[in-house]
Amino acid sequence: MTNQPPYAPERDITDLKECSFYHAIDLPGYGFIPAQWDLRDGVDAYLGHVNVNRKRVLEVGTASGFLCYEMEKRGAEVVAYDLSDKDLWDIVPFGGNISEEKAQSSRQTIRKLNNSWWLAHTALKSKAHVVYGSVYDIPVEIGPVHIATFGSILLHLRDPFLALQKASVITTETIIVTDLIWPPEIDGKSSTIEIPDIAFYPDSEKDLPGQAETWWHFSPSLISRFVKILGFRKVQVSYHQQKYQGPNQPAKLYNLYTVVGNRA
Repeated sequence: MTNQPPYAPERDITDLKECSFYHAIDLPGYGFIPAQWDLRDGVDAYLGHVNVNRKRVLEVGTASGFLCYEMEKRGAEVVAYDLSDKDLWDIVPFGGNISEEKAQSSRQTIRKLNNSWWLAHTALKSKAHVVYGSVYDIPVEIGPVHIATFGSILLHLRDPFLALQKASVITTETIIVTDLIWPPEIDGKSSTIEIPDIAFYPDSEKDLPGQAETWWHFSPSLISRFVKILGFRKVQVSYHQQKYQGPNQPAKLYNLYTVVGNRA
């Protein structure tokens, strides 16, 4: 008897007030739902132009599911993976501890993201599955997948290499890692600042945006070395721009890179 994949049971979510969308999306019955990232014009570039048709894909860090459903539209069988509201983000522990207030706020945010995934799942009549758990303990019971994707989540993880390693165990063909170029060279403006392969982002002396949830900035060459170590020896790097809009700010184009690693 084989172990069944640990898919989460379906949820009936229909109220937008119970949701938080990370990516802008068009949904039947709801219309256009805005969010901080709008990838609608750049999905294929974001995924490194990898053909996902008839592939089983593990999408690590699905959030509200935009890329999950876009890959499904392109013919993929998608297993989404993310935290549940019983879990806790890798919050940077300023002062050595994570306050209960921050923990509760994190869980509330995760719950609303989970809800948005299910609302979109129903609206789009999706057949995708989702599994909840720690990125450091991706269950092998999910079964083999052809492709694993990491869409701008490694910078939010205390141990990004371990997350890649856990996904690589069940990934038979291709791993896709997308992240921000740093500094992000907004709207095509080149930066003269150079960073090493990896830079630690939080700074107790500076009020940096999002530093409670952002640990690192990586060069594409470092990510390429990571995936090669994990057995994805054939690597390609591409660059693209995606639209981001922060709170009370105009939309801007941010520069990102995508590393595609193949086993053969």
